[in-house]
Amino acid sequence: MTKVYEGELWNIQSFVSGFENNAYLLTCNRTGQGIVIDTPDQPFELLEAAAITDVQAVLITHNHMDHLQGIEDVIRQVQAPVGIGAEDAHALTSRPFGEVDVADGSMVSIGDITLRSIATPGHTPGSTCYMLPSEQPGAVPHVFSGDTLFPGGPGKSGSPQAFDQLVSSIEASLLTLPERTVVLPGHGQSTTIKESQTEFSEFRSRPRRKDLFGDVTWTGDNS
Repeated sequence: MTKVYEGELWNIQSFVSGFENNAYLLTCNRTGQGIVIDTPDQPFELLEAAAITDVQAVLITHNHMDHLQGIEDVIRQVQAPVGIGAEDAHALTSRPFGEVDVADGSMVSIGDITLRSIATPGHTPGSTCYMLPSEQPGAVPHVFSGDTLFPGGPGKSGSPQAFDQLVSSIEASLLTLPERTVVLPGHGQSTTIKESQTEFSEFRSRPRRKDLFGDVTWTGDNS
C-alpha cells in the first residue's frame, strides 16, 4: 500500500517491495518533477507513479543489493542520472544517463525542492541520507535515512569498528537535525528525530560491550 506524506511544496509517496524495502518518490507539486530514492526489486507501484512524474534523479542510500535490485528497471523507464556515495559506487555497473553528486553537504534540486546529502558511513562505507528541509516556518522536515537509522536503533553493522562509526554518524549528523524531523527509513515504519534522541539517550546512559556490533537496539541489553 502506498503511503503519502504531504508538504506545501512537495509530496512523498512510499512504496514497499523487494525484501520489505521502502522506496520513495518525492515530487514537486508545482512542476511535477520528481526524485526516486532507492530501487528495490519488483518496484511495480513505484514505476506506475514514476510514469506520471518527470523524474530528474535517482538517489541511492547505500549499495546493499536489496536497495538496488530494481535499478535497471527504474533507470530504463525514467532515464535519469543516479547518485550514490562514492565509497559505495562500485556496486553500480553503469550510470548511462549521468551521475548526481551526493558528496556530504551537496544539494540536489528539482523544481521547488532541494535535498541535502548527508554522509553517514557505518552501515556501509558510502551510506548517504537525504535531508528535505522545511520550506516554511512550521513545516515538517523529512530525512531519508536508508539503513542508517530506524525506529528503535541503528542499522546492522559488520564489526565493532563499523558500529562505532555508525553511532558517530547518527549522533553527529542525524540526531542534530530538528527534533520534529520525520525519519523515513529503508525498511519498516517512520519515526522522528525527537523519538530517536530519547532512545539514544537511554543507550548512552547504560554500559555497553566494547565489541558490540550487528543488530543492535538502543534500549536492548548491550552490556
